[in-house]
Amino acid sequence: MKQNIVYYICVCFLLFFVLSVSYTSDFINAFDTAVSEFVQSFRNETLTKWFSFISYVGSIDVYFPFVCILASYFLIRKRFLASLLVVVSLYGSRYLNDALKLWYERPRPDINTLVTATGYSFPSGHAMSAAAFLGFVAYLAITEHRLLLWQKIGLIVFATLLIFSIAISRVYLGVHYPSDILAGCAAGGGWMLLCVLFHQRFRSI
Repeated sequence: MKQNIVYYICVCFLLFFVLSVSYTSDFINAFDTAVSEFVQSFRNETLTKWFSFISYVGSIDVYFPFVCILASYFLIRKRFLASLLVVVSLYGSRYLNDALKLWYERPRPDINTLVTATGYSFPSGHAMSAAAFLGFVAYLAITEHRLLLWQKIGLIVFATLLIFSIAISRVYLGVHYPSDILAGCAAGGGWMLLCVLFHQRFRSI
């Protein structure tokens, strides 16, 4: 099991590395343009309100009270490692994202934007935090509680759809390139799996 996790961590970080050295290539530029135009072709008032809301759901304004509640919940249950890793999954991914943005310094899209976003573009912070934090929360919900199979499946589907919605909202709103999203999901997924690996190694704490 742990060997499989290490394998998937390597896959995630390899995907991120490939994107990090190729996002200025003609192929990625063509990919970004094609996907962005396709997603933004569905713009209408209803979808704009929906994706603006979903993008807000994926912000620190929502995550902060959520992570405080979860960390407190696990502390009360004396699951100290789970409490710590909930915080690490979110803030570790955020600080790593800040460092990566400063390293790559990719400008954000400057056309067809519906909202204002600051900072650099690569990788997407929303996508990275969603994959790292929401993915890890779903994992903890499954491993720390006795859930029925249909509950586990439902939770996985819900978390996956929420992560995807948050990620795609950034392209829809015009503040990220699709390659930013893929890189953010890859880096966030890798970080989430590192937290999973650490949790499985020391989960008795």
